[in-house]
Amino acid sequence: MRLGRGLGLTLYWLIPKRRKATLINLNLAFPELSDQQRIARAKAVYKHVGMAIIETAWMWFRDTKELESRFTVSGEQHLNNALNSENGMILLQAHFSALEVTGGYLGPRWPIGAVFDPPKNPMIAEWLLAQRQRKISPLIDNKNIRDMIRQLKNGQAVWYSPDQCVSATQGGIPTHYFNQPVLTSNGTARMVRMTKATIIPMIPTRHHNGKSYHIAFFKPVEFEQDDELSRTQAINDLFEEQVKHYPEQYLWLHKRFKPPQGESNPYA
Repeated sequence: MRLGRGLGLTLYWLIPKRRKATLINLNLAFPELSDQQRIARAKAVYKHVGMAIIETAWMWFRDTKELESRFTVSGEQHLNNALNSENGMILLQAHFSALEVTGGYLGPRWPIGAVFDPPKNPMIAEWLLAQRQRKISPLIDNKNIRDMIRQLKNGQAVWYSPDQCVSATQGGIPTHYFNQPVLTSNGTARMVRMTKATIIPMIPTRHHNGKSYHIAFFKPVEFEQDDELSRTQAINDLFEEQVKHYPEQYLWLHKRFKPPQGESNPYA
């Protein structure tokens, strides 16, 4: 993990486009930070990314039993109750950097399928699919709403992270995130409308520089309104609140704040 933190800092300097996007994201999300504080937080983010790379390598090439003793879990009753319902469950999680190692812990214990975004390189995509399927199945392409719906209608679970920018042609609708105009997938709201699935939020966190992990499951989400826009915005608000608690562990490397058409692009 010490090597991972060093690797993360190396990537911070080696990939200027990602570094620039990270700093822009942190500036938009936390305008109260000084330049020095923002750079320090960005470096902390990259340290967690580096540890995530080491965790992924461990998951793929070593016995994972040694990692199991490092995990603690809270709110397990919320997960189990939702799994025992007939309407299926959406396990809702923002893109925290402990995602991969969390999958290695969740998959062997609970019958949970996962949604993923296949890399553009077909060889890498096949490799990722093969490795992840060792722990979690089924894996569903994030554009394949039909299979997600089928999974939920069969009373099963889908692990879903709809917190990245989605174009309008792919179902992205105008919302706000950290007070910024963004496009967000309406997939969660659509799936709930079609299946009555229960939404269980989850936060996976890394502690003591990777010496231990915690997975927190929370009570089901209850929407105050039933239209897709309000529900999608409610999910953004939920993610925002979670990220504010663990900002260094969130994947700020992506261009999350791409605006709807007509708004100024902060990454331009």
